[in-house]
Amino acid sequence: MEKEKGKLKHKIILAYSLSSVKQKDKVKFLRELFGYKEKKRKVYYHKGLLDKIKGEKIASNVIMAEFKDLITLSELFNRYNIKPRIIEVWTR
Repeated sequence: MEKEKGKLKHKIILAYSLSSVKQKDKVKFLRELFGYKEKKRKVYYHKGLLDKIKGEKIASNVIMAEFKDLITLSELFNRYNIKPRIIEVWTR
């Protein structure tokens, strides 16, 4: 347990609301963020930004990612005029 004390990771939690966004933009935003699967004859998986940066969804409209990915996430949120609440945290 004592060895793990120095191995804290700097992360961010982003809480956001989609209530002011048009439905078609909500779908585009969520597909970009989380990815989606497409069923034709075969099932195709399209990775989202969270998959690429190894972030995770921790609740409805709440995600957690590495602090270094803040700029990438901010660009996506700004593109859709979504103002997330950003909380810095340290985790193991």
